[in-house]
Amino acid sequence: MDLLFQLPAWLGICVVVATIVVLGLLVVTFSKRIISKKLNKRHERVGRLLFRVTAGLIALLISLSYANERIEQNKLRDSMELEASLIVNVLIKLNLQISDEAKQLRKTMVEYIEITINDNWEDVMANPFFSESSGVMVDAIELAYQLPENNPIDAKIKTDVISEINQVSRLMQVRVYSQRAITPYLIYILFFGMLFMWIFYSVYDLDFISLGFLSLYNSFIAVLIYFVFMMSNPLVGELKMNHDSFNIIKEKGFDRIENE
Repeated sequence: MDLLFQLPAWLGICVVVATIVVLGLLVVTFSKRIISKKLNKRHERVGRLLFRVTAGLIALLISLSYANERIEQNKLRDSMELEASLIVNVLIKLNLQISDEAKQLRKTMVEYIEITINDNWEDVMANPFFSESSGVMVDAIELAYQLPENNPIDAKIKTDVISEINQVSRLMQVRVYSQRAITPYLIYILFFGMLFMWIFYSVYDLDFISLGFLSLYNSFIAVLIYFVFMMSNPLVGELKMNHDSFNIIKEKGFDRIENE
């Protein structure tokens, strides 16, 4: 399954669809040859009933899996947007304090955003706890504790900045725990269920049209399986999440702050 991460999206879909369609046709035709001589009307009724039940269960399972993975992906996107908003808050508050430490911390936060955008999650995957972005975040936390407290306003800014940078650090760990490539167990259950569905389908009369209909159904299920698999790995592969929230800060936020 890891091979799918290295293929373009359209090619990955074609590979999954072709694999499932071919397997389906092979299982159905092979099962038909085995049971054709012993098949009677009662067997046909039972097989057709079990096929409809199995096909319905597969559709239900994959729809629930798709919805669940979509929710998990949205949680990660919300986490990244919250991280970006916290960085904006830090930059705005640092702009209110005139000190060398505040200026250096602003540059460090800008560097953190640029590294996050440029490494395209690859550095996080290679060194989840020792990536360049992790090192910059450690420097940012250290600089935050060095901010001066010349008056009550500076003291309040320092407290808020430390709190928000610590939150950014915690949110950054979400990406660390989301970068490992996994295959949901439900996909194996779906393959197992489809095997039984193909066997039950063999009670029907197999001709070009009926096999074509089955292949269309298999193609639809294959496309859903591909997207479920890719969404369960939101930071890996061709469909991995982008850096929209960080790009907005870089393109719209940094220039304004630096020019003020």
